[in-house]
Amino acid sequence: MRAIKYHGVQDLELVNIEKPVAGPGQVVVKVAYCGVCGTDMHAYNHPGIFNWELVLGHEGVGVVEEVGEGVTCVKVGDRVAVGPPGDCGSCYSCNTGHPNTCANAFPNTLGIGPGTQGAYAEYVLSKFPENELFVIPEGMPFEQAVLFDLLGVGFHAVRRSELKLGDNAVIFGCGSIGLGTIQSAKLAGARTVIAFDTNISTHKRAYDSGADYVFEPTEEGMKKAMELLAHEGGAHVCYEAAGHSTALAGAIELCMPNGQVMIIGSDGRPFELVSAALGPMEYDLKFSFTYTKEEIHQLFEMIRMGTFKTDMFQILKAPLEDVEKMIVAQTQGTVDVARVLLTPNGEM
Repeated sequence: MRAIKYHGVQDLELVNIEKPVAGPGQVVVKVAYCGVCGTDMHAYNHPGIFNWELVLGHEGVGVVEEVGEGVTCVKVGDRVAVGPPGDCGSCYSCNTGHPNTCANAFPNTLGIGPGTQGAYAEYVLSKFPENELFVIPEGMPFEQAVLFDLLGVGFHAVRRSELKLGDNAVIFGCGSIGLGTIQSAKLAGARTVIAFDTNISTHKRAYDSGADYVFEPTEEGMKKAMELLAHEGGAHVCYEAAGHSTALAGAIELCMPNGQVMIIGSDGRPFELVSAALGPMEYDLKFSFTYTKEEIHQLFEMIRMGTFKTDMFQILKAPLEDVEKMIVAQTQGTVDVARVLLTPNGEM
């Protein structure tokens, strides 16, 4: 079968590998779509994300094609999303209610862990189906369900934050993760949501997601935001969803004293923090990582009920062999969509 292998920065290869076979407790999924994630784009453009070879793709949806002995959570023909494994059940994180930071999950996550085979391929093998396969609700199209990963990241970040009803929130980055964060913050009860992005074309999507104000992260934009936040001297919670050091610096600048900065974006470049400048403000700097399987179930139900909207997420479908062209185009801004979806098997 065809797959896209990552060898390193700006080095992808279309390869032919063996189609997986389901062993006991395993499931083979025929991939309908796989989203091109911002993490994949960072890994393509910058060192320090993946220092190993693998087949990319961790935002896959498809149809169960083969079920191994002992599997009861899904059956052949089920439509599923393929997420991170998590929940090994034996590490400290899992046993203290934090399965998204499972000590054994990251290296086994398809399309992320060293040597794994993700969903930039015609088929993918799920070795942990009870934890990494989410049955898609009846009537929900693949085009909606495939957004589970990008929506789940912002959803989890807001749930993990200290945002309360009536608080003000600032989001840096109006890409797909940022849009999910904006909508989650508004649903969580944020009084005012202010968003920032250098790309003007994303501003409408930010408004459609629930932002009350959207600015460019210029001196003038930062000044306007601070005027709106003058009563508290900043936002209660600032979310960094761009994966860039300047966005993190902006989030810290607009955070109120004793406020919280949630760091969502992934960036392999170092960032300098000056404790003498930040300590007197007693900021709470907190990281957020992926999501839990229960949160995906919650999201799917909210999407099905119409509580969580997805119509602002414009998508572009592309064949597997165009992945590098799509990554470059998105990086250069010549393709401006919320998600590029690869179609390894054509339209299903």
